[in-house]
Amino acid sequence: MLNIAICDDSPDDREKLYNVLKLYAAKNNTEINITAFSGGEELLSNINDRDIVFLDIEMDGINGIETAQRIRSMNITVPIVYVTSYSKYWRSAYKVHAFDFISKPYIEGDIFSVMDDFIASAKVPETIKVQIDTENGTVIVDASQVCYLLIQKKRSVIVGMTDSEIISTETLIQLAEKLDSQAMFQIHRSCYVNLRYVQNYSKTDGVVLQTGIWLPLARQRQDEFLYALSKYLRKG
Repeated sequence: MLNIAICDDSPDDREKLYNVLKLYAAKNNTEINITAFSGGEELLSNINDRDIVFLDIEMDGINGIETAQRIRSMNITVPIVYVTSYSKYWRSAYKVHAFDFISKPYIEGDIFSVMDDFIASAKVPETIKVQIDTENGTVIVDASQVCYLLIQKKRSVIVGMTDSEIISTETLIQLAEKLDSQAMFQIHRSCYVNLRYVQNYSKTDGVVLQTGIWLPLARQRQDEFLYALSKYLRKG
């Protein structure tokens, strides 16, 4: 069963979204449980165990962006679908991992499409093993666990894993080609990042991963990075 949260300070909009999600569940034979919240503080107090959140950006009290920032500060990576009529909020929302956007007034097809994408992204991916050459021999790793690739001063490459680092004798390009091309993105001439592990980013501070690692983001790559991140989060 999917545990869905709706957070919107408009009773009418909450009801409309609730009804469309119920219709989606009925048409797709999907079991869902929907909990509706009227504000960010209320959602934050009940955020655990949510599979997906539909979050209005413009709310009284703390708005949707601040609510999402607090969710991420709690190390909760639940997919967030932002509800807004204004594209000016998109860039801010992507900094806290937007899964997608839905505009008001609601269009049934848009909500259905988001739910289709979410369910597809929630499927367990096939494990892909890759070989990484080091000075001490070859190491076999799960490609999905590679968080980043970073050139060191001595031209060797750090392969950052979720829980360790490997120093490879291969080139940056050789390593990047072995990994999932849809997930790995070159954010700087010296490094690639696995979009799956991006926690936050800014033009001035670069990219921060869920593991706490900071990586540089080249100015000329910022727009392409934002597009690639949004596309990856949408498709999963």
